[in-house]
Amino acid sequence: MRAWLGVWTGASTRPVLNTTFAGGLKRLLLSACLVSFCAGAQEQTWTVNFNDSDIGEVIKFVADASGRTIIIDPRVKGRVKVISAEPLSGDQLYDLFLSILDVHGFTAIPRGNVVRIIPSKDGRTEGGVVRPGQTTRVTKPKPAPNQAAALSNNEHVTEVIQLDNVTAVKVLPVLRPLVPQHAHLAAYDNSNAIIVSDTIANIRRIKDIIERLDRAAVAKTEVIALKHAQAEEIVRILKELENKDAGKGAATSKLVLVADKRINGVVVSGDDLQRQRARDLISQLDQPQQQAGNVRVVYLEYADAEQVAEVLGKVMQSLGKVGPGGDKAGSAAGNATVEADPETNALLITADVDVLPTLLAVVEKLDIRRAQVLVEAIIVELEGGEDNALGVQWLFQGDSNGIGSSSLGDGLLGNIAAGILGTEVTRRFDPDTGRLIEEIRSDNDAELGGALAGNRGQIFGVGRQNDNGSSFLFLLNALEQQTGSNILSTPNLLTMDNHEATITVGQNVPFVTGSFSNTGGGASNPQNPFQTIERQNVGITLKVTPKVNEGDSVVLDIVQEVSSLSGATVQASDVITNERKVETQVMAKDGEIVVLGGLIQDNVQESEQRVPFLGSIPGLGRLFRSDATTVSKTNLLIFIRPTVIRNAEELTGATAEKYRYIRERQILQRERGEVKVDESLLPLLPEWPEGASQPVREPADTTPVTGDESQNSESQNNEPQDN
Repeated sequence: MRAWLGVWTGASTRPVLNTTFAGGLKRLLLSACLVSFCAGAQEQTWTVNFNDSDIGEVIKFVADASGRTIIIDPRVKGRVKVISAEPLSGDQLYDLFLSILDVHGFTAIPRGNVVRIIPSKDGRTEGGVVRPGQTTRVTKPKPAPNQAAALSNNEHVTEVIQLDNVTAVKVLPVLRPLVPQHAHLAAYDNSNAIIVSDTIANIRRIKDIIERLDRAAVAKTEVIALKHAQAEEIVRILKELENKDAGKGAATSKLVLVADKRINGVVVSGDDLQRQRARDLISQLDQPQQQAGNVRVVYLEYADAEQVAEVLGKVMQSLGKVGPGGDKAGSAAGNATVEADPETNALLITADVDVLPTLLAVVEKLDIRRAQVLVEAIIVELEGGEDNALGVQWLFQGDSNGIGSSSLGDGLLGNIAAGILGTEVTRRFDPDTGRLIEEIRSDNDAELGGALAGNRGQIFGVGRQNDNGSSFLFLLNALEQQTGSNILSTPNLLTMDNHEATITVGQNVPFVTGSFSNTGGGASNPQNPFQTIERQNVGITLKVTPKVNEGDSVVLDIVQEVSSLSGATVQASDVITNERKVETQVMAKDGEIVVLGGLIQDNVQESEQRVPFLGSIPGLGRLFRSDATTVSKTNLLIFIRPTVIRNAEELTGATAEKYRYIRERQILQRERGEVKVDESLLPLLPEWPEGASQPVREPADTTPVTGDESQNSESQNNEPQDN
């Protein structure tokens, strides 16, 4: 069905019924409406009878009879039944028309001489005539005569009603049930007024009710004597409460409070309700002090008593009061002292009445639960390497004439040759006959064993040592090796806001820093040789100082160090360490993972040893040359994730997460059979119950796990492969 909008304009020159209507209007007049004209010269009247007539036809009739231009909303539809026994004037006919609209859920919105017919639910948003601001005083101004005559009781208007003695917010709940659902009723606190959008008749009824409610009470004055509190302090508190009420739209007549220092009393002026409220508050505030002599013992829940006492001492000095120890500062307010009791973590405060509330307020602000930060570091190190070596080395050493040659060099094979050929021969001859009596050979087996232990490949050698001192050695070395490692370390650390914390997991290794020998000593001056040793931690060290900002960000001062021993060492003087260290300051959001730094390194080394000229001969030169290639790759990255913990629930959740992880690892270790020990002898953490703040205790054979660091390490080393 198509929506339609009807506009009907009545005759402005003759506000009477036009008997020449055509079509539907003529049928309305003949079948549904009986109209009679009275012969009175002063006013024309109508007697109407609508019997199941279309509301659109009725609107057309009223537009012509009243001389108004009426705009019909497309949603205005329905059938009308109205019977009028007596003649109606023009105003009465229009009031009847507005009542018909109201019964059918429609309303008329006037705009000058144009009237819009819309559903009643849209009346408060479309709005009607906005009447001048009204007041509920008895001598309220009357509306203009032309405006009062132009508006009907059933027309929809909006009016602002000003209140003088009561607050609009308090009156609003009383008036809300008196307006229909499609009307609008609201309070405006800033001007203490009520805005209502409804028919004129209902607004008039609401204004009558407001006029009876908005009446000023008779003010009376009384004096309330105080026994314990000071009058100035009581007046200050009550005025602060009154000012808060006034800021919320309170009435113009308010409570008057004056402090009388002579009798330590409060002069109260106001109505009965205001004075009763003031008496109740004063009786609750006028209480004796809990502790005589203005002494307070404050037990701190979170803060440290000694630190808070130091802060309070500075506060008192800035206020011109007494500093720590009770020395007088020349203040008229008296003395104040603050002492800290570390054993009970309490403060003993002695101060005058005007100083004590300030100190207690400072203590309350300082004794708060500080945020904690759980710092989780992630250290990922990937290493891979490949070694290839193939070569021939030889040695020829002549007899005592010193002629010889070698291609061994000073490396590993050189040490092997020294161990093999470094044999010393001691001979003893008979002085009479000159015959060989004894031959003693001293070899270098220890040096040879150490050299062979350091070899990573396969060695094949042929050699000979003659009695005359000449020696010959031929060594063939072949090596192919691949190594790889994947190390993941995740140290965790929980610390207070703005407090430095450190965790170290590793070994304490000795380093030689000095030595002293007994060279030059004798029997008369003995010397005791010694060495000075300094021990240092080798492993993972995490040092962090978090600073929690007002939002969800954290500033971290971090020192992250990862160190390890390089190779096998025998003596403390030979210790070599690999160190990876990051020292920085970063800002991260709560729970965000950020990278601190890292290293990506590729290292390729190639070496070649050859005998000059002989090593360059094609084919044959391979017997006089040794080649080696070493390739290594290192990928190192360090990440950090701070988590701010502000309450006990968050701390319990973080602890339970780590606790369950360790327990699951213990159970998994048992299931895999990784430890060849009777399961009854293996320790197992008790189960963390759901909803509990602490784990349930089990028998004494369980061993709790402590520590904040978890480390997973996977490495693989392939055995050397021979060529």
